[in-house]
Amino acid sequence: MQFNRTTGTNAPKKESSNEVLTSPDSPPASLVDLPHELLLQIIDEMDDAALCSLGCTCKDLNTLIFPLLFDKLNINNPSQGSICCFRAPEHTLRAIRCSLPTKNIRNIYYYFSKEIERLVEEVEDMHAIVRRTDEVTNFEVYLAEPDRWTKPDCWALSDAPRLDEAQALRLTSEEWTKLYVGLLTTSLTKGCKRMLLSGGRPFLKFLQDRDQTTAESVSTAPALLLQEQILGNKPTRYFDGSFQYERAGPRKPQPQVTESVEKLSQDTGPSWSKPILTQSSDLNKVSTQSKASPPDRTKAPPTSKIESLVMHSDMFFASPSFLDWTNQLLSWCGPTLTHFELQCPKTPSGIWCKFLSEITLPSLTHFEVASNLVVGEANMQGSDILSFLGRHPGIQKLKLHGIQVPKCLSTLPEAEDPILPNLSEVIAHPIYISWLLRNETQCPELKEVVLSTECYVDVNLAFPYNAMDRALRDLLPRSHKLDVIGFRFTSDRSDLDSWLQSHVDAGPNISILPNFIDTKRLRINVAFHVQLINRSRLDLIARFVGLFPNLDYLELQDQPGDLHNKADYYPITAKALRSHSPQVKKVKINTNTPTDIKEIVL
Repeated sequence: MQFNRTTGTNAPKKESSNEVLTSPDSPPASLVDLPHELLLQIIDEMDDAALCSLGCTCKDLNTLIFPLLFDKLNINNPSQGSICCFRAPEHTLRAIRCSLPTKNIRNIYYYFSKEIERLVEEVEDMHAIVRRTDEVTNFEVYLAEPDRWTKPDCWALSDAPRLDEAQALRLTSEEWTKLYVGLLTTSLTKGCKRMLLSGGRPFLKFLQDRDQTTAESVSTAPALLLQEQILGNKPTRYFDGSFQYERAGPRKPQPQVTESVEKLSQDTGPSWSKPILTQSSDLNKVSTQSKASPPDRTKAPPTSKIESLVMHSDMFFASPSFLDWTNQLLSWCGPTLTHFELQCPKTPSGIWCKFLSEITLPSLTHFEVASNLVVGEANMQGSDILSFLGRHPGIQKLKLHGIQVPKCLSTLPEAEDPILPNLSEVIAHPIYISWLLRNETQCPELKEVVLSTECYVDVNLAFPYNAMDRALRDLLPRSHKLDVIGFRFTSDRSDLDSWLQSHVDAGPNISILPNFIDTKRLRINVAFHVQLINRSRLDLIARFVGLFPNLDYLELQDQPGDLHNKADYYPITAKALRSHSPQVKKVKINTNTPTDIKEIVL
């Protein structure tokens, strides 16, 4: 019945055409009930952020929308098991985070944005992605370095693209530390076997400088100080099973997609903790909560699976919080870590001294310490490195570049017992090669030795090529046991040509090179900026190589240009070797397969 306002009586209700066509028991119409072509047209009109939100509403739309969005963003579908992005579009990680196949990801290679606000969002999105994965095997992340930025001072607030200045001030260096190490800790405890961490020091320094500048202004500093007084400034434990991830402070509202997609994928990962507190009312709540029962810490500590750790970032040594995390990490993963690389040229000498004296990695077999290709101030003391090597007899492969080099061997420490009994391959400054070969009991398993030069920022500082000749003399007595002898040239200055020419001019009667009668294989590496295969220097190299009387196989690596361009490299190389090094039978350039010189057509 329906009430008639005109007559004031009830009258029979008329059925509408829609009510006739729709059964009371039928489900309501859904967007997915639209024709496929019409649905695709609607999707095509939506922006990336809206698509991420829509894709989280149901599994059907999730399955439809995100493959289309991945094609639009030109990124791999997570169902293929990997993330590989450089300068990715803005909503890349949000799309991957919302996609159901994210749990299949095993390999992550990602360059984070250089924009402050977007960087924080991407780190949080990446953390959510890692939480949803079953296991992460390879994890490589890069933070923008100054030489990749559009503007050299782009971390200045006035130049940061689309930066909300009031919001940016809420991110402190400590908040950034918790945010970033939270991501890394979760990745490591997800079964990660290989991790590479690069960049970030300039960004951390920007935050530290801003913290210092705004410390006395009206900011969140007093609230954070009061919070520390209430909660207590206890050290954070990252790898004992009690660590809880913390988000950065409040920022602009984000699409509420996390809960939806976690319900769709039945995610049971840990929940996000509360934002950093800034208001007095929040602090009162904290004071009450601090009296409550402590969190459950019965969760078993995670087991390390990490085998390879590459740290190309001073950021992890640039603050007490980052350094504490680094120390805890190496203590936790020591039993499983076999490959460890450090490239942190800005870290002060005092930190290196303490750090290298305290860490012990019993399973370590491959260790590398490198500075930038062009060496500035060498902060790592040689004595600290040699002390570290003495505590790690299992090292088989060693590379030392850009550490402090003494003027003479007598200033290096004398080890009471032989060190590195299992060392088989070494690349180092010739002074350190001489130190390692100081007596016959040292390094009995050595098979490959590469003498490396160094290119210095100070153009007035020349490399001591006399140390190269000294190392060759020390190497000669055991040359019959070596499989490979090599040289790595990183400087393209005239003193390189002078040293090569000095041996050529000395000839077979004076130069030490003809005494290497057992050397069958020679390797010459150069940095990308050193021109080796050009007409003038190539002839000089061929004459130098010709002084090894029984050389059979020559490797030339890291040559500038196309790695596989045989048409350019091989004919001119073969011509020079035929003229000046007729004893050489095979040559290998970069990653190409070894080639018989007789088969190369000039």
